[in-house]
Formats: sequence, structure tokens, C-alpha cells
Amino acid sequence: MMAFCPAPPEEGMVGGVLETVDCHIRILVHDTYRNLVGPDTVFSMAFTGLLTIYIALIGYQLLFGRGGMRVTELPFAVLKIGLILAFLTSWAAYQTVFFNLLFDGPAEIMKLLVSPLSSQGSTFDGDVMGGVQKAFEDLSGAAGVYGGMASPTANLLQGGPMLGSGLLWLTSIALLLLTLGIIIATKIVLAFLLAIGPIFIGMLLFDQTRGLFEGWMRATFSFAMAPLAVNVFGAVMLMILQPFLTLLLKNASEGKFDMGPVITIGIIVTVFVMVMIFGLGAVAAIGRGFGFSRGRGGEETSMRRLPAPEPSLGGGPGARAEEIAARVAMIDRNQAASAGSSYTSREVYSRRTGEISDAMGSTPLIASGERLGQAYNRAPRPTARREDL
Repeated sequence: MMAFCPAPPEEGMVGGVLETVDCHIRILVHDTYRNLVGPDTVFSMAFTGLLTIYIALIGYQLLFGRGGMRVTELPFAVLKIGLILAFLTSWAAYQTVFFNLLFDGPAEIMKLLVSPLSSQGSTFDGDVMGGVQKAFEDLSGAAGVYGGMASPTANLLQGGPMLGSGLLWLTSIALLLLTLGIIIATKIVLAFLLAIGPIFIGMLLFDQTRGLFEGWMRATFSFAMAPLAVNVFGAVMLMILQPFLTLLLKNASEGKFDMGPVITIGIIVTVFVMVMIFGLGAVAAIGRGFGFSRGRGGEETSMRRLPAPEPSLGGGPGARAEEIAARVAMIDRNQAASAGSSYTSREVYSRRTGEISDAMGSTPLIASGERLGQAYNRAPRPTARREDL
């Protein structure tokens, strides 16, 4: 089916190449989707098995109350299954939500962003690829004129028209790579990601594999926004280059060599190389921010798995007394089980009070005739006054 895409025309080579690449990408993604999710394919059978396991796990959790699945979460699970099945069984749904949104959507946004630039009285009509084609023709034409003005024995190190011609050729090639080259490269990677998209949509079924879908969405979004950034930056660059290109063409038509416009154009293109790098880095940073929120259900599940807090000794006199009594009973049982009847009650009491003292730290022992927690209410003992003899 690749033969149905037209060949690029001789005039307007830049725009024609981009249209041909877009045509091949559309056919590639459509045919790959059909071969991937069609009936009796390996992926369709594998996904059917995974879907059966997922539904069985939901039924098991609802039947036995395991895994944290609640009845209120069942509609969301059914909605997720329905969306996944719609994207994996209908090319129209996948094309509308993913392909058109990520492949054609940035082009529509680009037109909205570039249209104000073309309405400021400049000759730039908003067609970025057409502007790149014209700039390339102007640069290469001036390079040819300056090359003809140089002597046959001249070289680049001698300067003059030969150096200007070489710089113009390098600038024209850099201009094409900076705009058309980056756009084609990012669109080819985007086509690959969209072609294998159904695999990662199926990964959305389980929470354990949902991170794969999120990673695929981050990469796809980043490569979808990259052509948008390149087109916008390219439009700004063309507007800045326009007066210098006009001066360059005027000098070339008059047979006048001037190194000023040549160097200026080269510097502008070099600066926009850095602008493209920073812009693509910003787009990648935005794409890394995509992710699903765990939501309220994930937080409650984590809370249910937390261990119960141990009782503290600082909860008041009543809680303190209950804790001491529980420890005394536990120590009695341990001593009886380990030593049998070989210990006397006095030895057991001695061991018990010693272990209680270790457990309580610096807490003093309470007299047996007093109520627990009331030791601080004792009246002070009278002290005998010494009489001097």
C-alpha cells in the first residue's frame, strides 16, 4: 500500500517530502493496527486470556472479600474494560482518540500559533515549510553566485567570495536539518509509537502493568509535541531571517560581495539550533509529567494495610494499670510453662517484679496495699527530728 503515496514534486521539495512522509505514516499505523488486533492474531488471543484472568480476579475479590475490591469500585472497572475493548477492537475509536489527537492535533495548534506571525505586515504567509523552501533556494542561489565570483584557485582559508559561498551552503543545509530533518525524525518515531499503541493500551488492564502505558503516553506525547515546537520556532526564525535574506539576494543580483549578511544569517541559524535544543528539552520535561493519580482507592488500600498501633503506656492511669496487669499475667504464664512447679511463689514473685522493673524502666514499684495509679496520693511520712545531745 506504500505505492499509493505520491512522490514529492520537483517544485516545493520541502513541503512535498513532508506530505509524502505523512502519507506513509498514516498507512503504516493503519496496517499495523489491523495486523496486530485482528482476529486469530497472537496479540488478540493473549489479550483475551488476560481479560479473562482480570474478570476472574474481580469476581474472586468480590466473592471472598480479598484484595481490597469494593462494590463501589466495580463500575470503574467495567468502564475501564469497556474503553480498552473499544480502542482494541475499533480502528475508528483508536484513530479518533489517539492518532488524530496526537498526530493531526499539533498541526492544528501550530496553525493557530503561527497565524499571528503572518498578520504583522511581513511576507511570511504562515506556511513554515514553504518559507524554509524559499530560504533554502535564496541561500543556495547566493552561494552559487559567490562561488562563481571566486577565482578557480581560491580556497576557503583565503576568505572572500569562496568563504562566503561555503558558509552559505553550510547554513542552508543546517536550516534544512534544523526544520525538516527534526520534524521528519520525530514523526517517524511517533509513527512507531502509535503503531505499537494497542499493546500498551492492553497493559492498562492491570495496576502492575499500568506504568508501561504511562511510559508509552509520555513518550508519545513528547514526540507529538516536538513537530509543533519546531514549526513555531522555525516560523520565528524565518521572520528574523527575512530582511537579511532580502539584502543577500540584492547583493547577489548586483554582483556585489558583502560578508555581513552571510555571517549574520549563519549566527541566527546557529542561535536557533540552541533554541531548538532547549525547546525540545522543555517538551520532553512536560511529557514526563503525565501519570495517573492513584486516587482515593489507592490511599484507602494503603491505610487498610497499616499495622494496628501498639498500646502506649502514656494513655493515663487506667491504661497504665491495664498494661501492667497484662504484662504480669503474661510473665506468670511464661514462668509456669518454662519452670513447671519447681519455683516457689517467692521466686516467681522475685522474677516477676524484676522483669516488670526492666519493662517499666525507672517506674517505681507500687505497694500492694495501694490502688494502681494512686501512689502519688500518699501522704508524706513524718521524719524524726534529731536532737542534739
